Amino acid sequence: MRRVGCVSFLNAKPLIEGLEDGPDPVVKFDVPSQLLPDLEAGTVDVALCPVIDYQTSATPLQIIPSGGIGCDGTTLTVRLYSRVPLADIVEVHADTDSHTSVALLRILLAERFDVHPKIIDYHAREHVADGRPVAWPQAMLLIGDKVVTDSPPAVRYPHQLDLGHAWKELTGLPFVFAVWMARAGDDLGDLPQVLADTRQRNQTRIDQIVDRHADTHGWPRDLAKQYLGRWLKFDVGPRQVEAMQRFWAMAHDLGMIDRVRPMT
Repeated sequence: MRRVGCVSFLNAKPLIEGLEDGPDPVVKFDVPSQLLPDLEAGTVDVALCPVIDYQTSATPLQIIPSGGIGCDGTTLTVRLYSRVPLADIVEVHADTDSHTSVALLRILLAERFDVHPKIIDYHAREHVADGRPVAWPQAMLLIGDKVVTDSPPAVRYPHQLDLGHAWKELTGLPFVFAVWMARAGDDLGDLPQVLADTRQRNQTRIDQIVDRHADTHGWPRDLAKQYLGRWLKFDVGPRQVEAMQRFWAMAHDLGMIDRVRPMT
């Protein structure tokens, strides 16, 4: 039985819609930060891992270019909220659901504002950090559906930054937040092709996916259609590979990763 690890966010539905209805492969849902441990432990064969995990994993990995979650400009659901001007940020309470978005935030703040804030793990749904309630931190990074369903009021956070848009302005490149990965050397059979076929089929079925999942995830349907059909990009081609390599190089320059592993 083949096992696929994936996030439960709306943004992943075009990659897996239809797979969860069949007996093989089995889809295991988890938060982004847990998918790498699942893959390293062998509880899944392929996982939609944050791209920074390719560099930080203790287990050598291979990238499966069957699809990913990215953008070519605005992403909507990876967003920095700040009560102070971005150049004055001292600390950011960062959503614990993500690895890649935190690394991207650090790159953007360093490159654009020469700001190097303290990053504090933040359980955004419970508004808790270090076991204590924190209602309105100076700045916070949120990802996923909660940006739409539980966004803080603009009157409290007048300074905001869409990280996908900021990356595009900085580099001229798209960005990839997560991509299918497997353990290096594993024989996956036809699973990469199954995943690629699923993505290609679902990219022509965005309206049906929205009709099925938008309400469950708390999204307005019109916004969900624009999000999945226009803003998000699910292909992993040469420009996405270039973007990942640029991201890893910049993360290395800032000391977030010890070395840059070549893609395999």
